[in-house]
Amino acid sequence: MGATLLCELGLFLLCTLLCTGHTQDAVLTIEPNWSSFFIGEFVTFKCDMNEGNDTDWYYTFNKDGQGFILYSDYKEHVLSFTSTGDSGKYQCTGHRMGSSYTKNSNTVSVTVSAYKPRATLTAGTTIIPVGGSVTLTCSVQSSDGWKYEWFRRTQTTSEVHIRDQQNRDIRVSQGGIYSCRGTRGNPVYYTYDSYDVTIEITFSNKVVVKQQPNWPQIFRGETITLTCEVQEGGETTEWEYEWRGPSTPTQWTHNNDVTFRVSESSSGDYMCKSRRRDDSYSSTEWSEAFTLSGSTSKPRATLTAQSSVIPAGGSVTLSCSVEGSAGWKFDWFRRDSVSSKAQLMRGNEANRVISVSQGGLYHCRGGRGDPVYYTEDSSDVTVVETFPSKPTVTLQPSWTQIYSGETVTVRCEIQGGEGAQWTYEWRAAKLNTPPTSNEYRITVTESDSGGYSCRGRRDYFFSEWSDIITLTVSYKPKAKLRADNTAVPVGGSVTLTCSVNSSSSSSSSSSGWKYYWYRDDTPVDAVSPSNGQISVSQEGLYRCRGGRGNPVYYTEDSQEVHINTTVTVSGADSSSSPVWLIVGLVCGVSLIIILLLLLYRCRQSKCSCFTRWIQSESHSPGSSTNHGVNQNETHEYNSLHPGDANLYESITQEEDTGTGADEPRDLTYSVITLQNVGKKRKHHKPEQSAVYSEVKTGAAEDSLMYAEVKQPKKEKAKKNKGKSSPAADAAVYSEVTSGSSLSQ
Repeated sequence: MGATLLCELGLFLLCTLLCTGHTQDAVLTIEPNWSSFFIGEFVTFKCDMNEGNDTDWYYTFNKDGQGFILYSDYKEHVLSFTSTGDSGKYQCTGHRMGSSYTKNSNTVSVTVSAYKPRATLTAGTTIIPVGGSVTLTCSVQSSDGWKYEWFRRTQTTSEVHIRDQQNRDIRVSQGGIYSCRGTRGNPVYYTYDSYDVTIEITFSNKVVVKQQPNWPQIFRGETITLTCEVQEGGETTEWEYEWRGPSTPTQWTHNNDVTFRVSESSSGDYMCKSRRRDDSYSSTEWSEAFTLSGSTSKPRATLTAQSSVIPAGGSVTLSCSVEGSAGWKFDWFRRDSVSSKAQLMRGNEANRVISVSQGGLYHCRGGRGDPVYYTEDSSDVTVVETFPSKPTVTLQPSWTQIYSGETVTVRCEIQGGEGAQWTYEWRAAKLNTPPTSNEYRITVTESDSGGYSCRGRRDYFFSEWSDIITLTVSYKPKAKLRADNTAVPVGGSVTLTCSVNSSSSSSSSSSGWKYYWYRDDTPVDAVSPSNGQISVSQEGLYRCRGGRGNPVYYTEDSQEVHINTTVTVSGADSSSSPVWLIVGLVCGVSLIIILLLLLYRCRQSKCSCFTRWIQSESHSPGSSTNHGVNQNETHEYNSLHPGDANLYESITQEEDTGTGADEPRDLTYSVITLQNVGKKRKHHKPEQSAVYSEVKTGAAEDSLMYAEVKQPKKEKAKKNKGKSSPAADAAVYSEVTSGSSLSQ
């Protein structure tokens, strides 16, 4: 039963195959079987029917569904790729001879690249240590099936194929220039050659770069030399050298140094290496980088002086330097003046310090290298010699006390320097005088107080500083007025003294003061001597002030002093007091007239009793002519109420000498002045009138006293706002005191 079923199944399958006319599908393959091809390569398409003989079939080849080989008796077809258009999907179909039976193959995709590839050569290192080797690798990117060819050459020999080396990686131990290329297919397809790779054998000798001259800082414009030195046994080998720096690397040269002028582009790292002249691919390693830093600006020398003043007969030290660098030598220059040309004193001096004993303008510069590179010239330094004479500062005027507002001249005088053209320097610096002026004129304030000194300069000579003179400035002073008496005696005067700061006459004289006087706001036409005293005999309000200098500097005005006039009458035994003077001025004239009339009548009637009564009254302690006033005094009366017109009188009686009645008595004239004292500081003069009385006393036996009263004619009173002058209504007061009887 089972066998029957298997047999039936096999017959069914055979019948099915025969009925459909198909067996196993056709197979399309390509050789070489690469995924990617390049223009110029070839490919072989092979179409297998997998049944019958190859001659039982004829073949067609299609690309992208379109037949490009319509009939071929061969199942293989070779195609040369000529463009990228050859890329596509390929398929083949087999046709049985004499039958309509066909078989279709599978589809094969082919990609054709447009450009021929270039092989890539890489090296593990390009430097081979002595006795070692290096691995080189050749590859063609994004493709397969390649074999490789290797080549080596030198700068002096042509390229040589390295036999028996077809692998992708090879090892070499010989220096040279290496390249490779890829190959594949039949006929063979070649890639482009790789780029060259230079392989060098490294010597163990160490190479260093040295700078000549070896200065720590290089300036733009200087010329330097860099030297490549092979150390550790390289002295006996003939080398050639290569440089690498900020600019394009140099070619190999037999010279081991390079010389160039430093510029801004020269700054950077420099390296070198050496190789044997007979083996261009056996060299040392690159040296360590030498960094060159070229300053962009030209340096300036700096000149300093130990002192700017040369002491008499001495010298000073000058120092020249260039900051932050070394190797300099120095040139020294001197000029007599700013406008003169500098003269070279010393050149190419290795010592940066020199001593000079001559005044002038000095500068220096540094120089180094070959050719010589010069710095900028230093700034000028002025050196002066000390003049042997010491100046003196004086004040004009030379008063010890100066007041704010006065004009003072400060003068610098140099003994022995007369006739020379000096310039002057002052302390304090606020005296900004012209440099050629030896004096300074200033209207002082309190802030100008202090010490002043000066020194002179002529060409390159300096004097020493003068001693300091101190100027003391005080506030503006006020004059002081003193009077030895405020009442002017008859026929006499009083002395007024004006002073500044209560100074004595001598000190006032030394301070230069003169004094200016004013009476009732009117200047007195006189300037008193420097002792500040004048004598006055006129009544009035007096004040003064001091003045000195040119232009005249005035003090503030003094206080006012009121000066009055006085009247004096001499008697025999007593002096009147101020109280009795007023009473006498009231009664004097009346009493004299009454006494004269009584005496006259007594003489006519021989009335001696009346005379004795008069005498007893004269000597009576309670007499009105005595009033308890001390005798032999002179009394002065002043107006107590300015504005009232009063008569002031001083009456003096002389003491009885006791010589008897036969001695004549004194003759006294009294001047009685009427004055209208107005308000203070008016410019009009007071109206005055004077009464003159003459009292004559004879011997006792004459028993006759008579008086002569003289009064000037009164002037008409001036009007003052419609009011009469007080002088016109003046009252006359007198006091008469008798010291003895009229008859004894």
